[in-house]
Amino acid sequence: MNKGGVARFFDAIAAGYDRSYAPPASDSRVRMKQVIAELPAPPARVLDLGVGTGRELPALLDAGHRPTGVDVSRAMLARCARRARPVPLVHADFWETPLPFEKNSFDAAIALHGTLAHPDDLAAVRRLGGELGRVVRRAGRFVAEVPSTAWLDAAAALPADEHRRVIRTGERTCLYEDTNAGVSIRALLLDEDEWADALSPHWKARIEPRDNYEWLVIAERV
Repeated sequence: MNKGGVARFFDAIAAGYDRSYAPPASDSRVRMKQVIAELPAPPARVLDLGVGTGRELPALLDAGHRPTGVDVSRAMLARCARRARPVPLVHADFWETPLPFEKNSFDAAIALHGTLAHPDDLAAVRRLGGELGRVVRRAGRFVAEVPSTAWLDAAAALPADEHRRVIRTGERTCLYEDTNAGVSIRALLLDEDEWADALSPHWKARIEPRDNYEWLVIAERV
């Protein structure tokens, strides 16, 4: 079970996250431009699942959107709250239902940087899809950056570096270790059909390749 382990992992890496994990600023701008292009017209109420340190928030705010961040890590939220343009932040585990929001609270939801790579099982993704279907209005959007199944093949074949290593534990599961922080987290990768199935019947999804190792899940609330 990942319960509790996700919070421990991200609490432990929060101090060095922007330096060690986040993509370069130039890459982040390109990625956020693509994400924002899939969102409803501003000003949209956007739920940011796994907001972390909030690196994507300036792009959302600059585009005229109204984001609300949710994260299981209090350490991440503390860093996010220091940003010059603060947004509403909620401490919650989005894998646990229900989400702490009313029905139709949002026009869209996003989950970036592999946030959704750590469910307990496929049933957890289905539960989250249902909860997002409750809190996002009809015709709203959901956009997620997720690792492709090819990522695990590549990552597990690489030698461990001085900071991180990936230990394959199954066909599409692994243990991801941050050796500097002394913590690890389990990951489960879904294939394209599983993503579409897990989000239905609340969402009609399409999966687009970002590159060889990442997909963009784009879904419309039905």
